[in-house]
Amino acid sequence: MANDQTIQTRYSDIKDIPLVDFLDVDTEKTLLAHELWKDQPTVVIVIRRPGCQFCREEARILDANREVIEKNMGMRMVCVVHERGGSDIFKSEFWHGDVYFDQEKGFYKALGGGKLRTGGWEQLIKPSFWGNFIRNKRSGVQGNFEGEGHILGGLLVVHAGERGIAYEHIEKVWGDIARADKVLEACSNATGVSLNGSTIAQAQQDHQALHQKMQQSSYAKKPANNSSNASADPTIKIDN
Repeated sequence: MANDQTIQTRYSDIKDIPLVDFLDVDTEKTLLAHELWKDQPTVVIVIRRPGCQFCREEARILDANREVIEKNMGMRMVCVVHERGGSDIFKSEFWHGDVYFDQEKGFYKALGGGKLRTGGWEQLIKPSFWGNFIRNKRSGVQGNFEGEGHILGGLLVVHAGERGIAYEHIEKVWGDIARADKVLEACSNATGVSLNGSTIAQAQQDHQALHQKMQQSSYAKKPANNSSNASADPTIKIDN
């Protein structure tokens, strides 16, 4: 499957970003980003905030495709955060994989062409945000209001070695998460492992099934940790 996407993020801006392996380790270890994909192509999810309901939703969707991406295609999957708070819950409840701390916010700057991209409350006037919000509510994945939620993130699929970036998804609006089928197509391009159309379609079907499952989960039913709301309707709670 061909990928004619124009990549805006420069590989030179991400390859030497220092990352800290800090969860579930006896001693923290710092490595450079290119060590992640030295031997295998890698999906890098750049998380806006560990407690963000949209970020948790995206992580859970891709985690559901871990067997296809990691085992069948031989790729690596990691998440990058710019703050430590809430990362333990994010990893144990939604991601179940490697999480690295990007203290210098290098990935976040790289996705913005060298500058941090942020989104404030003006996001609430964008129709696309409300579409994302409705999608998330249906998923049942909830979050909290702890931490810095204005720095926008994204997702990268990086070739093995020094071949560069195969695919990028840049978050422009809160909740603008990467589609599972597009990520799988990018992974196929990066690995050369063919995926038939039914496998990619199944990823989207599993996404919908995940929404149903998460609606029934005990974690999804937990009340939000902040009583702030988006409007006069006290039942509507949004991420910041």
